[in-house]
Amino acid sequence: MLDAIKRLREKLSLGRGGNSGKPVVEAASIDEVVKMELREMRSALETSIEAKLLRLSVTYKPVKTYSIEDPWARVIILRHKDTGEYLYYVNEVELNRDEKIIYNRIMDILTWELRHPTEEELRRMPGVSLAEKEKEFLVRQIKRIVNIYRIKMASEIEGVSWGKILYYMIRNNVGYGDIDVLIKDEYLEDISCDGVGRPIYVWHQEYESIPTNIIFNDERELDHIILMLAHKSGKHISVAFPILDATLPEGHRVAATFRKEISTKGSTFTIRKFKNRPLSIVDLILGGTLTPQIAAYLWILAEYRMPGMIMGVTGSGKTTTLNAIATLLRPNIKIVTIEDTPELRIPHENWVQLVSRPSYSVTGESIGEITLYDLVRVSLRYRPDVIIVGEVRGEEAYVLFQALATGHGGLTTIHSETIEAMIKRLTSPPMNIPLGYIPLLKFALAVKRIRMPDPTSKSGYSIARRVTDVWEIAGEHDYIQVARWNPFTKEHEHRFENSVVLDEISQLTGFTREEVMDELERRATVLTWMAKTGIKEFRNVAPLIFKYYYDPSSVYNRAIRELKM
Repeated sequence: MLDAIKRLREKLSLGRGGNSGKPVVEAASIDEVVKMELREMRSALETSIEAKLLRLSVTYKPVKTYSIEDPWARVIILRHKDTGEYLYYVNEVELNRDEKIIYNRIMDILTWELRHPTEEELRRMPGVSLAEKEKEFLVRQIKRIVNIYRIKMASEIEGVSWGKILYYMIRNNVGYGDIDVLIKDEYLEDISCDGVGRPIYVWHQEYESIPTNIIFNDERELDHIILMLAHKSGKHISVAFPILDATLPEGHRVAATFRKEISTKGSTFTIRKFKNRPLSIVDLILGGTLTPQIAAYLWILAEYRMPGMIMGVTGSGKTTTLNAIATLLRPNIKIVTIEDTPELRIPHENWVQLVSRPSYSVTGESIGEITLYDLVRVSLRYRPDVIIVGEVRGEEAYVLFQALATGHGGLTTIHSETIEAMIKRLTSPPMNIPLGYIPLLKFALAVKRIRMPDPTSKSGYSIARRVTDVWEIAGEHDYIQVARWNPFTKEHEHRFENSVVLDEISQLTGFTREEVMDELERRATVLTWMAKTGIKEFRNVAPLIFKYYYDPSSVYNRAIRELKM
């Protein structure tokens, strides 16, 4: 086998790193070839998709089709004609026999030719992060090798699609192989594999939890995917350490188990996907999660560093809401965030992001482990104005409340659905917060996924996220509801006249209660203006929030002026 590869490399005149003494064709040339192919192949590809849909139409009816990487990969949402169940169908172009042979040969060459980029090469690569630069370097290496192979073997190979070959080369070496389409699909929030021989399930924004046509029937293939996920996240997983909890380069959170050490059905994984850009507070307003008035209320509380807690079940949007509220903090304060995996992204410059570290000890001792408890303790040495903990579930909660008692601001999330359940969790082991400390939290809000009537949907409803309750904590058993979602009117109701926290802010600032309420309305107007004029991108919203702190009149007057237009 090695001799065959050597002869093939000699035939292609490929030296190590491409230095063969002959001019190397620029990577752009293969791009031009692919463009020409597409002009000729597009109608044939469309015909192929129509033929596949015709075969599937015996059992299923297509309800939605969209492209992931046109024209090579598409998603078709199918609905069973008898049961009404949905199927997420990944439709990728297939390599023919000759293309598979060429693909395997180029993969062998790539194994020999691929090298790590130099520092100088990385500096010239586009991209912000090191991972993006290395990815771009690998793509260029693949294109170079594919292009040289195409030119050298042009007289011997006819009737193949170099575009398809290049797609699979990049998909399997730079992307995520068989699950690459799922990773790239922005409609998906969750990807779950339950083991060998079982279909991968996805959580689709429009169709909720549905199975896909992707099934790993070979244990080795599934194990390879798990090892690839661990490698991309910079973590380790093996028979000795069969659990993975990490973050992929795109920011997605992955949890996995290896082989049958933990799961009886073999390796498993779940990927919680996060959007490329964090949702801003204006995105939440446009999505109906909360109103401009609730957002303005949270803005005022954030300005005066009032501690708060966001509750909800898994996938309800706790972290998204936490991130959006964090952007409302004053731009000149110092923030320390503490997480298991880095998910928060805030625009403040004076921001320290701390991440816990698991232990890989085989003796059962937590050697080298750094817990959330350790990070919350050390964060106090940073003299933060606000401490943000991604989620409290253990003894780190006690240290956080100690910090709140000394005047630090704080924000965090917790798994719970009601304020009563939240208090029980906080005051029970392992958190053990004294009941007298609970009023250190000034507010708590609940985020839930709810079903909304949707006549455009086949099921008659759609899933939406809503801030269903906003409470203020006035005493040990004294909770004041200042906002709620009315499931009958499908609207939020505000009761800010009952707020004791706004009264507290009034006493701190010397403004009357009426002046504080006027300020709330002014900020609600600014947020309404941003929503109506399409200023929702995270990078556009944050500068306006910051500017409002320094020059509120100019921002407010602009909002009033443009709302009247």
